[in-house]
Amino acid sequence: MPKISLCMIVKNEEEVIERCLKSICRFVDEIIIVDTGSTDKTKQLAKNFTNLIFDFVWCDDFSKARNFAISKASGDYVMWLDADDVVPKSTLNYLLKQKPYLTKDCYMLKYNIAFDGKKPTFSFYRERILKNDYRCKFVGAVHECITPFGEVEKLNVAINHNKVKCGDKNRNLKIYNNLKKQRELTPREQYYYSRELFDHKKYKQCVNNLNKLQKMPNVWVENRIESLCILSQCYQILGDKEKALSCLLKTLKYDTPRANVCCQIADYFLKEKMYEKSVYWYTQATLAEDVIGKGGFVEPIYYNYYPFLGLCCSYFYQKNYKKSNYYNEKAWKIKQTKEVEMNRELLKDFIK
Repeated sequence: MPKISLCMIVKNEEEVIERCLKSICRFVDEIIIVDTGSTDKTKQLAKNFTNLIFDFVWCDDFSKARNFAISKASGDYVMWLDADDVVPKSTLNYLLKQKPYLTKDCYMLKYNIAFDGKKPTFSFYRERILKNDYRCKFVGAVHECITPFGEVEKLNVAINHNKVKCGDKNRNLKIYNNLKKQRELTPREQYYYSRELFDHKKYKQCVNNLNKLQKMPNVWVENRIESLCILSQCYQILGDKEKALSCLLKTLKYDTPRANVCCQIADYFLKEKMYEKSVYWYTQATLAEDVIGKGGFVEPIYYNYYPFLGLCCSYFYQKNYKKSNYYNEKAWKIKQTKEVEMNRELLKDFIK
């Protein structure tokens, strides 16, 4: 049976470290904890699970810290987790059954990073269990990753990222600004740097960097599509509706229409009171392909609830109240919200 080494980097994670390790300790054969400067009880709590605890002087580079952890691994495979990750019991049981049969080079698991209650609202696949050889190396000072290598298999189970506190909101932006002073950013870094700018409401700067990204070669298609969506949002905020729509339509050049893109295009036409077009695009969202298997970022709300509400509004303004009510009730079956209840009250007088 293959030996699995869990490799983690931590700092001040006393609130979550036990929760994480309890959720996975039955699957792994050794646990390696690399501490980057905790001042709380993180290391003390980790000692209940392992004696392989190492200190690492923080140098504004997540990959260097993670690769240091991997260098201490003796297993056939490396698995990585963040301290605020939780492995659900269903995932743990699946992994325990599969462990004797692990032969591929890279296993990818779903990563649920946002939730509505217990229901995931944002998911994508991440490389999670990898053969411990020279190819198993993180790259990127921030938003670090290992490029999947060799034989890759996607497992239909998930790990949940359950944060209990917010970190330093300015940390990543500071790291990217320092990197820019040293060298040109890679396409992946350019993408994530632009996202940081957007999150910090630096929209004009974000536009400049995203337009630069569009001219770069070798941009991963998912980052290419998502960057155009962010660029569209920037233009909307800056008041340029036509450029906002143009960016969304450009995504169609790279792949079949994504549900979230269809909804954003539909929103444009709804605001412009072009209801036949909004109906078309909201409908396309309900028919869109689930792209999580391609490695895409998936927000389930854009496949059903959101376009159903959009169809409800579009048909209402077309005075087709029966269809408006029909889609409002479909939205209710997905998610019981105040918006749907308000629509019900409004529609009562029109569908008698």
